[in-house]
Order: sequence, then structure tokens, then C-alpha cells
Amino acid sequence: MSSQFTLYTHSSGPNGWKIVYILKALGLSYDPIYLDFNKGEQKGPEHVSKNPNGRIPTLVDNSTGFTLWESGAIITYLVDKYDKEHKISAASPEDKYKQLQWLFFQSSGQG
Repeated sequence: MSSQFTLYTHSSGPNGWKIVYILKALGLSYDPIYLDFNKGEQKGPEHVSKNPNGRIPTLVDNSTGFTLWESGAIITYLVDKYDKEHKISAASPEDKYKQLQWLFFQSSGQG
């Protein structure tokens, strides 16, 4: 059985690992592809065709082919689409906006 997602990432740095935590918390399967930054693989044509800014993370939803990049956008997609029981996400509209507030704070203020 193939994995639900393909995650283009790097072995160090926080952004790819943020996605791994969310995938694992939701019980979603994924295949990681670790890009070698020393070789410039993140800027190579295969990856840039999926992510025009040539950075990580990049997530491909293998069930639909939908591709998304930027950790905050990926996290929002995963919880909106795959956390219907609200295991790790807010249920009420007000709490969802509070959740987004902290996500944006973390993305812009901490990296």
C-alpha cells in the first residue's frame, strides 16, 4: 500500500518536522524525500516544479495529486481536511481563529 502523502523536506531545520508531527498526530502515512541542500536539490527542476520558491516543506496528497508548500498552509490543509474529529484542531469558529492566530505568530515570529 502506498503512503497517503509525499513530503519533500530536509533532515534538519524545523519546518519539515512541523509537518511530520501533524501527519503522525493524525495517523496519516507519508513517504519523506530528504532533499540535499548541499547539492541544491531543493532548487532542482523536479522540486521547483512542485514548489516554485524552491524551499521546504512541500507536501503532495497522493490521493488527489494536490500539492501544497509553506508549513502554515500545509498544517491548515491537513487539519481542515483530515482532522474531522478535532483531535488536534479547534472545533468552534472562534477557537479556529485563535488557533490560526498562534499559527501565524509562530510562522512569522519564530520561523
